[in-house]
Amino acid sequence: MSNHSITPQSRPHFAKLLAECAALPPLRTAVICPEEKTALLGALEARDEGLIEPVLVGHRGRIEAVAAETGQDISSLELVEADGEEASAHKGVDLASAGDVQALMKGHIHSDTYLAAVIRKEDGLRTDQRTSHCFVMDIPDWPKPVIISDAALNVAPKMAHKVSITQNAIHLARAIGIVDPKAAIMSAVESPNPGIISSVEAKEVAEHDFVGGEVDGPFALDNAISERAAELKGISSPVAGKADILVMPTIEAGNVLFKALVYMAKAETAGLVVGAAAPVILTSRADSAEARIASCALAVLYANYLAKS
Repeated sequence: MSNHSITPQSRPHFAKLLAECAALPPLRTAVICPEEKTALLGALEARDEGLIEPVLVGHRGRIEAVAAETGQDISSLELVEADGEEASAHKGVDLASAGDVQALMKGHIHSDTYLAAVIRKEDGLRTDQRTSHCFVMDIPDWPKPVIISDAALNVAPKMAHKVSITQNAIHLARAIGIVDPKAAIMSAVESPNPGIISSVEAKEVAEHDFVGGEVDGPFALDNAISERAAELKGISSPVAGKADILVMPTIEAGNVLFKALVYMAKAETAGLVVGAAAPVILTSRADSAEARIASCALAVLYANYLAKS
């Protein structure tokens, strides 16, 4: 059934992720409200790739109707009854909290309802880190994947939140095989300027102790990703020009950057909510088959990383 086009030629970085997943068992995943064609087929596509073992959570009648409409046999899959978005989201989190599933995947459900269940206080998936979202970008002709955070979840993160966002992204980078990830705390300039609050906060964030990676900031985009730009500006830093992770000042900045890369540079993106006790796959109906498959691959690698930590 899978119709994605992730190949070493088309998407070399995502193809590498899929190759790394080949030796790992599928992730038992609660798919929340797969009550619409794209939501159900996305989960089944990931199953066919050997990435997930779907547990369908939602209204049985609607799920079975969509399966019939699309010609899919779901009789072998576990189906957990829950009526409505909120009930389905909380049921999925119950399964994850109890260890019955290893990950969550968003189906035909509003993101805020889905995420509210994930971060609930009672028996939820909270950890000592703030939950954040990472986009992993496969950009044509770029030599490595680039992680952008946060462009989907934390709207206007405070300085302390950016510390968690950075640490979460470092963990994800290590999960996908980046041995010594370099995180650039982004702003519009490369030195603290009292008139640009994000530049001052970036310097403060960079002064924290992080586990598993190198962090510095502030950086403007050019001197974060281009060694030549950093050299021309006289910036001496192990992160300058070599960033694997771009920690964005606000959700607007992150959103504009990742969409510019997708629509203007023909990049593909995979996304995952990190910092919770289990991987949380956050897909959109607008996502391509490649994005859905790559997002599930991220979840598999991240879950494997968490299990070893």
